[in-house]
Amino acid sequence: MASQNFDNLLLSEIRDKVASVFGYRPCLWQLKVVRAILKRDKDVASIAATGSGKTLTFWMPLLFVPDGIQIVVTPLNILGSQNVASLAKVGISAITITGETATEQNFRAIADGCHRAIVTNIETLMKPGGGFEKLWNDKKFMSRVISVVWDEAQCISKTYLFYITSATLPADVLHDVMSILGMRESKTEIFVRSNDRSNIHIAVRKMKYPINSFKDLRFLIPKDWDGTTPLPFKFVIFFDTIAESIQAAQYLRSLVPPEARDKIKWFNSEMSPEFRTEESDKFNKGHDLWPCMYGVFRDGN
Repeated sequence: MASQNFDNLLLSEIRDKVASVFGYRPCLWQLKVVRAILKRDKDVASIAATGSGKTLTFWMPLLFVPDGIQIVVTPLNILGSQNVASLAKVGISAITITGETATEQNFRAIADGCHRAIVTNIETLMKPGGGFEKLWNDKKFMSRVISVVWDEAQCISKTYLFYITSATLPADVLHDVMSILGMRESKTEIFVRSNDRSNIHIAVRKMKYPINSFKDLRFLIPKDWDGTTPLPFKFVIFFDTIAESIQAAQYLRSLVPPEARDKIKWFNSEMSPEFRTEESDKFNKGHDLWPCMYGVFRDGN
């Protein structure tokens, strides 16, 4: 990547270019994050609420470095499939590398510069002797890398500038992540945007039943619900293990009429990519027999 100086890049220039290409007018915090990434003199950490536009900041730098490459590491494989299509619409070639697509042919295309956005997961990235290990030793390829983005602030050993981001990075966790990554505070730009949402309220319910009975989730299904109308609200429940998420879904299914049981899904990384993509799309768009769908997730999917 040719050396470029972005010290004098105006935030208005970033805003106008992003708006003209992506059709979105970036917020001030997004502009500042991207300018910090482009300057390449510090690592970058950003903390912003889910849905506030962190993903857009992954791709914005590509508009200012014509031969640049962004590598995104995320626990959600679906992020890759969603972004490959959207980036293609603006003329940016992207590829998702998972266990199924980590082929020699795909890595050769990456090394040859055929793709400017690369999305992968930590398991594929860290595979001993895998394709990424070879890329790290390819000086020509690495010279084009603008930054390595750690969505949800996962971590590996440090050899280049990092951009880490998450909706939840409290001070102690951020300190641990930076320590593991070898990110020095004096050499890191940190951006924090409030997680407060006016339509989200935190509540705590004291458990009345054994945790493995899942009976404390009973309030989600009205006792008089007959399946002829939508449930009062969407719900998503997160668990630490896949087994727990399945058990919880099966319990909730036992509370609804047989014809409505398939509306309560469990969703995790062991599902096929096709299933995850299809069900996520249904959940987001409300395409089903009911206007809403309901999900039981393993944390991190």
